[in-house]
Amino acid sequence: MTILDSQIETEKTETRTHEVSTPIKGGRGELGVATAKLTVWQLWKAANSHLSLKAFARQLVKDGNTIAQDWFANKRGVKNAARSDKNLQRIAAERQATKASKRKTGKK
Repeated sequence: MTILDSQIETEKTETRTHEVSTPIKGGRGELGVATAKLTVWQLWKAANSHLSLKAFARQLVKDGNTIAQDWFANKRGVKNAARSDKNLQRIAAERQATKASKRKTGKK
């Protein structure tokens, strides 16, 4: 391998890394990373499986697929944000005010 060959090899690897790092652009702008739901659904469609989506995802989990595990975790609500104490107090106050405004007055 000559010096020229090694330079060509480094240029090829640099080009490949450059291609990967540039974001993919669609009609509405840059595309993000696919969600677990989309990935599991695409795998299910590609497999032409006679199983339901959920059964197919369970089979993927048994095989050790982390994306399917993430999909089930998301369905259980792992990413749902917990309400803070301040928000809970505000919600309770709004609920009480709404109930009070709906009450009928004793005046006729």
